[in-house]
Amino acid sequence: MSERQVKLYKTEMCRNWQEIGTCRYGHKCRFAHGQEELRYIQRSPKYKTQICRTFHLTGTCLYGVRCVFIHDEPSTKFDSFESNGFFTDFTWLSGLYRRCSSSSSSSSSTLV
Repeated sequence: MSERQVKLYKTEMCRNWQEIGTCRYGHKCRFAHGQEELRYIQRSPKYKTQICRTFHLTGTCLYGVRCVFIHDEPSTKFDSFESNGFFTDFTWLSGLYRRCSSSSSSSSSTLV
């Protein structure tokens, strides 16, 4: 086992164990089978201190829970959804507008 593998051993829950309650690797699995096996991992002081740009722009990130950046909860974007189906708060769009404005080479910007 590499040094990195040793550091990460049983620091994350086994997906199979969580989803179907069994794992073909059994006790040899490098992922935790239950909270009692889960080990704490020492993280950098900068861990999850900045917003994930990909998640913020697209609503998804290939790294998922392993991403070292902050992902907004999906529900927070829609907390301002009224019962009639209209948004009452568009502040979450302001970041997108700023990015479109700053990346535009012309003096005028449009919201995409």
